Amino acid sequence: MNQINKVKTLTFLGTIPFLIALLIACYDHFNLVETFGFEVKFARFKSYMLAHTYGAVIVGFLAGIQWGVALNQIQHKGYFILSNLLTLLAWFSLFTFASFNGVMMVAVAIILAWVIDKNAYRSGLIPEWFWLLRTNISTLVLVILFLLLYFNR
Repeated sequence: MNQINKVKTLTFLGTIPFLIALLIACYDHFNLVETFGFEVKFARFKSYMLAHTYGAVIVGFLAGIQWGVALNQIQHKGYFILSNLLTLLAWFSLFTFASFNGVMMVAVAIILAWVIDKNAYRSGLIPEWFWLLRTNISTLVLVILFLLLYFNR
């Protein structure tokens, strides 16, 4: 397996915690007690907590990637500032711990990270395969987060 395929595989495996959070959010909605044979107490809180905290970590990771892009292209100093703002948004979201608002703030941060990466791609700072991967994974994660919010309403 070449390096790009390893990165793609690891990236998509990184959605597993989001998928688990979505499954927990669906627990009460679809009465999964009968399916799994055990009860999940506080399913809404647990799904928010998992998606929110893991999402904040992922936003920090995305900001770190943008920091790395800026280190290689020192004339694009704005990436240092933008990546720090993303990290601060993710950190600030933790003050709304395990809530609708916290998950929404993480979703907004993921969208902003995608916009920053879109600009980096258009400027030739990141390769096309990475831009396509970021677009696909961001779309998947956002769909999962919005489904989680829907099922937890």
